[in-house]
Amino acid sequence: MTTSARQRVAAFWDAHIESWLNGEDPLPPPLPEWFGSLAGVGPGQVTRDGFPEPYHGDLLGLEQTPRMVVLGLNPGEYRQRFQSREGIFASEIREAGSYSRWATTCPYNRPPWTLPHKMGRNRYYQARLEFTRRWLQDSSADHRDLLIFECYPWHSKAITAPLKPPSEVIDEYVWQPIAELPVRDVFAFGRPWDDLAQALRLPKTGRLGSGGRAYGSKVASRAVRTYELPSGQRLVVEWHAGSAGPPSAKETALLRDALVAGNGVRTVPSPRAEASTDPVDASISARHPSL
Repeated sequence: MTTSARQRVAAFWDAHIESWLNGEDPLPPPLPEWFGSLAGVGPGQVTRDGFPEPYHGDLLGLEQTPRMVVLGLNPGEYRQRFQSREGIFASEIREAGSYSRWATTCPYNRPPWTLPHKMGRNRYYQARLEFTRRWLQDSSADHRDLLIFECYPWHSKAITAPLKPPSEVIDEYVWQPIAELPVRDVFAFGRPWDDLAQALRLPKTGRLGSGGRAYGSKVASRAVRTYELPSGQRLVVEWHAGSAGPPSAKETALLRDALVAGNGVRTVPSPRAEASTDPVDASISARHPSL
């Protein structure tokens, strides 16, 4: 049976994180090159004291196929009581049986992470979930609809150096699994992603807002750049002064009108994969008829 990119990537990270949980710290190819692509210092120093977190969400469609993909830079600050080998999340992964299954449980937007005496409300995740609902125009959308991929899967408190991930690694471990999902647009928030898109040599297909064509945004500093992914899907990079988060409800509506209508943005082909013919969905259905 043919293995899809999503299955391949999930299996790779499941095996790697299982080894790490068992006390090992392997760096099989292509991880040495990927790990070495960020040379942060001070608060930007990268650690392997916590398990890597390459994605969050239902990559394999175990419950349902995600309808929104958002890109992140890296999983943020290492928290020992959650992400160490003896941490709360490490225990949850062991109990779930794999990282891929644990990642479907929305760990950063539920207890114990969200308990007031622990970490409290996760603004990063909640903002992206709210954006998912606005973009899909579906107030009932939940964590099963949202899949977040990290550009760099290891923890650091801040990003203090340029991210320079190998383009072939991002293609194999990020673009290829995304290509199998029935999404037209992939979103990234914050100016660094514009630099990354150019460093990864993605073809630019549109410029809206600051430095580009006006589309009705009320925020003078808001900039939107679109790029074509290898699959033909569209990467939408958005940023504005003072924030690296998604736009507000009103600004999302303006952006959606501009992009869905193709106002000032060259259209690109639809994704090559549709949910109805997804090989991962087909194989999962065969193994889990009740899903």
